[in-house]
Amino acid sequence: MRFDLIANFSPGETIPWTRTLEMILEQCRLAEQAGFTTAWFTEHHFAHNGFMNAPPNPIQMCTHVAAHCPNLRVGTCPIVLPDWHPLRVAEDIAMLDNMTLGRVDFGVAKGINERSTIQFNRDADRRDNAKVMRLFQESLEIIVKAWTNEAFTHTGEFYRFPVPGWKETNRFFEPLDRRYHDEDGEYRAMYVHPRPYQKEHPPVWLLSNAPPTFELAGSKGWGVISMAAAPRRTLACWEPYREALSKFHGREARLGEGVGVCMAFYVGESMEEAERTIRPCINAYYEFLGGTRPAGEWTKHGYLDIGEEMTPEDDAMDWFDFLNKRGIIVVGDAEYVADRFAALQETTGLDHLMLMQQYTGVPYAKILASWNRLFEHVVPKFGTRSIAQMRELADA
Repeated sequence: MRFDLIANFSPGETIPWTRTLEMILEQCRLAEQAGFTTAWFTEHHFAHNGFMNAPPNPIQMCTHVAAHCPNLRVGTCPIVLPDWHPLRVAEDIAMLDNMTLGRVDFGVAKGINERSTIQFNRDADRRDNAKVMRLFQESLEIIVKAWTNEAFTHTGEFYRFPVPGWKETNRFFEPLDRRYHDEDGEYRAMYVHPRPYQKEHPPVWLLSNAPPTFELAGSKGWGVISMAAAPRRTLACWEPYREALSKFHGREARLGEGVGVCMAFYVGESMEEAERTIRPCINAYYEFLGGTRPAGEWTKHGYLDIGEEMTPEDDAMDWFDFLNKRGIIVVGDAEYVADRFAALQETTGLDHLMLMQQYTGVPYAKILASWNRLFEHVVPKFGTRSIAQMRELADA
């Protein structure tokens, strides 16, 4: 099993950021010692109420953690591309890739409708979802072009590179390189430096729970990271991904190859302690999520499996029992957590977990104790897989 983590950053608390950074680094160092592959970092902005007390810049967090954890990969989970300038992203990630000697995973997403998006880019207003999807796809296209071409141009709906009209007048650059300049000096193609350290570029991961995005990722040879879902809903994404990935590689891809599942977990001292600790914050968080979606897609019905009907028993459950029953969260003692991971591995072919504990109101000491129980009692039952081993399996 490949184990990754998203370190707890104390959502719901307004605490000094120096302390948050200490906590994140402590968790990452422990995960590195346990053989985890990648530490992933999210992107959230303008948390005036402290609810999402998360890093605003995942690239900076990757740089910080990679400098202190020399064997751990670092990843963006995600960079919300519509809110960034694509050439800046291409440069910054390539620079990070060189600084870490190729320990970067590049996760990107379109993002959801938040107050932050329009503050960075008027075209990124999620209230026009179709437009933002086009912006996301164009931004990713530009980044990959910049990484894989010595001289590239781009003309799209939102960007044109190089911007027309610039002529080189500095005689220092003469004779002008005709790959980049016309005879009259106009800038006609671009070069982005540094080039990525990893062959071609860092692994690209799309974050999604939608089958079309899985299929797109497979057709490009990219990975996909999804939030945990019910089994048939998971396979409805994984099957088209496997088919597209098989065509890309010219071989039969394994079910579960190239995909990671982001899952909330907690390993308690006992079943009772785990449920008592996590139940209130799971209930509060999913009530909050349900309120952010007027169409109701994040109500309990949105988490039912394909073909599953809501029973009176399910309807009467609180969010904690409803989600834990379906394996969408995994909360219990060490034996229970290990059994649930093994069941997911058996039913779906899952071999890549991204684990997180973003619970409001849970003391950090409990979060840390849960990580340590996971490292000591759960992970050894599966073993860990290095990124080199993952690549060997993919090439086999």
